[in-house]
Amino acid sequence: MIKPGDQSYLGGGLFANSFRDATEMIRGYITEFGEEFDEIIHAPEFEKYFTVQGTSLLRISYGYDREHPQAEYLKFKSWYLKYSVADEVIADAEQFVEESAKLFEIYL
Repeated sequence: MIKPGDQSYLGGGLFANSFRDATEMIRGYITEFGEEFDEIIHAPEFEKYFTVQGTSLLRISYGYDREHPQAEYLKFKSWYLKYSVADEVIADAEQFVEESAKLFEIYL
């Protein structure tokens, strides 16, 4: 998203608040592969740039273990990453492309 006033950002994720099947698929993945998910989101290089954000319920949905190591993320009904980009970076096309490419290559 490019928006003046230092409100631009690079991001991506699953905005599935109203898509129950997609939300259940992500929760299922986190439940089954929680250790792998945790390794990714808590890797120093990842944490340097991103935090997992999303719309969260007050408690975990019925059917999920409240004691699961990633219980915090099982509350979510959408998940996304957002990296803010300053106006001066957007104004310099070469710098913007370089910075964007660096971020997108973190976990390729």
